Amino acid sequence: MKRLNGKIAIITGGAGGLGLAYAKRFIEEDAKVVLADVNEAAGQQAAADLGSSAAFFKLDVTSGSNWQEIFDFTAKQFGKVSVLVNNAGIANAPVYIEDFPLEDWNRVININLTGTMLGMKTAIKSMGKDGGAIVNVASAIGDTGFPLAAAYSASKAAVTEITRTAALEVAQKGYPIAVNSVHPGWVDTGIIPEDMKKMVLKNIPKKKMGKPEDIANLVLYLASDEASYATGGMFVVDGGFLAQ
Repeated sequence: MKRLNGKIAIITGGAGGLGLAYAKRFIEEDAKVVLADVNEAAGQQAAADLGSSAAFFKLDVTSGSNWQEIFDFTAKQFGKVSVLVNNAGIANAPVYIEDFPLEDWNRVININLTGTMLGMKTAIKSMGKDGGAIVNVASAIGDTGFPLAAAYSASKAAVTEITRTAALEVAQKGYPIAVNSVHPGWVDTGIIPEDMKKMVLKNIPKKKMGKPEDIANLVLYLASDEASYATGGMFVVDGGFLAQ
């Protein structure tokens, strides 16, 4: 039996990049997946490419009502949601705090943090005593200071703490829901300029960037029953970046 047999997952930011890598890996292990994204064209194409085990839903992660709609859609399409991967996120343009536009700050916080909270809120209500798994994608950048990335770093640090809080709350209620965060380091998704790669590699002990499948395999584990006792955890996959 495959590792995600019978699992039904929602993956936000699923139209491309790491989210799509997670979806591909999930489907390889027999999950049904709804790709959630604001990019409708890319999302529809990705779902079509993945075949009958995938569907697409246009989701604004900052909308509470939209979250309920995607859970209802998924239930009709495949069945009750058992896995949520909160992957959708954006970075801020490089800027010092003293010059940070409030509008830009709020946008990053709303998508990265509030979107994660709304996803968990809906998932916990839906899963309840039936249980499931919630995987929140944080970042190694959220675990250390990082100049010119205040909003992104702060939002991802907050994702870590809201993950821990949610894990404790569902445990107190007796819900068999595992809630964990994944903390990727630098990952080569094919869009990082070569000059930036050279700079980044100097700060990675393993002297190589991660591959999407490196992160996908960890997310897969946390979504599976193999990780049912792991909750409130921070799972780092960064080539040793944070160990320095």
